Amino acid sequence: MAAEGGAAPAPHSSSNPPSTDPAWAHGIVVDMARRKVQCKYCDRVLSGGIFRLKQHLAGIKGEVTPCSRVSAEVRMQFCQYMKEKETSKANTSRRRQQIREDLSAPPRRSVDLPRGRQFFDLDQDEEEQFRRASEAS
Repeated sequence: MAAEGGAAPAPHSSSNPPSTDPAWAHGIVVDMARRKVQCKYCDRVLSGGIFRLKQHLAGIKGEVTPCSRVSAEVRMQFCQYMKEKETSKANTSRRRQQIREDLSAPPRRSVDLPRGRQFFDLDQDEEEQFRRASEAS
């Protein structure tokens, strides 16, 4: 965020947002060390940083009290944001699990056959039999 007059951004302090997250347009840092943020609509001070402010603005109950003064437009914006974030995390988790499974799977062996190179998954016994047969040929 640039200061007035197009000057360079001010260094981070307890009054400056630490990132370009869009939620900072709706909250003010009260105490960065303790991750306290104040809602610009209802002036409630929230513990837990910007993520809790997003929950507060989206009206997600449980961790924080929903904001009673935020507009429907802003509430919908942050509801959508939270859904997208959850979907993104689920996709990342699925990709990581697939990589773990791929890394733990036995290596694939290639074999030249009359129809061209083909791949087979061989367990250790099959691999030993294949190696013996290849050496005998």
